[in-house]
Amino acid sequence: MSNENQNTLSWSAPEFKHYPKNLGWYVVLATVTLMVMAFFIIVQSDIFAAVSLGILALLIVFFSRQEPEMVDIELNSRGVRFGNITYPYKQLKYFWVVHNERHQTINFHTSALLNSVLILELENQDPEEARLYLSQYLPEHTETEETPIQKVMHRLKF
Repeated sequence: MSNENQNTLSWSAPEFKHYPKNLGWYVVLATVTLMVMAFFIIVQSDIFAAVSLGILALLIVFFSRQEPEMVDIELNSRGVRFGNITYPYKQLKYFWVVHNERHQTINFHTSALLNSVLILELENQDPEEARLYLSQYLPEHTETEETPIQKVMHRLKF
């Protein structure tokens, strides 16, 4: 957490929330995948769906093993910088801060058609300081809960 000057607020944080997975997590994934694949093959006679599900399960395993990298996050008078990507404030509609026992993030609703929610981990950054800084440039949404995707990802530990 550093305040380089009045016009900048910056910190380092992981690029996403990581949940360590134990052997049981992978066993449950494999069991559910095999059961659904068997359903597609035996009941539906749909080999394509079964193979597609198998590929999806392999992708889930691949991405579940990815460790987040630390990225520099900066809020300044022009916009929000997340690593090498800068989001000008004109591309951000509003923000809200999530601060509870599971998540400490700043969420932005962007003007993008796909991937319209940007989620930045706060790590050790003071959520109130970030909220006050951003309120100079963007409206704050009254919603202070995780997005439905964040809730599902937390529940599945993904």
